[in-house]
Amino acid sequence: MAGIDVRSIVVPDDVADWLTLRDRAMAGQTPPARPWTATDFRTEMMDKPWWRADRSWLAAPREAPQHLVGAVTLALRNGEKGCLPVLHWLLVDPTWRRRGVGRLLLTLLEQAAWDAGWREVELETHAGWADAIAFYHSMGYGPVRDPSPR
Repeated sequence: MAGIDVRSIVVPDDVADWLTLRDRAMAGQTPPARPWTATDFRTEMMDKPWWRADRSWLAAPREAPQHLVGAVTLALRNGEKGCLPVLHWLLVDPTWRRRGVGRLLLTLLEQAAWDAGWREVELETHAGWADAIAFYHSMGYGPVRDPSPR
């Protein structure tokens, strides 16, 4: 994507900027997502056995590399079929949506999963986040299991 650079996250240097991006990306969501702290980032990301900095990417404009406009993480989780690649926390700044940032990051994640030998990627999102669901559908994703309680 012209004018956008993508790189792996650098910890701890990028954590505050990632948290700011998360706050911007999650603002106005229904249901709302509470703001995270650096401790939340560590607990929910870095302390997990599946998390690695080289599988967590950041997107920023070339002219303002400190201003993150997108982020995504490839998580590896144990599932019924063994280890599965999972899209985790795809974030796009609202002012940068519908400009290709989400598509760029999802495509990068899919390519990394493909290069590692996987042929499927799962994703997680909240059923109430209609814009996210519409984006994933536009990228060819759909529900794989019934999320309703049994």
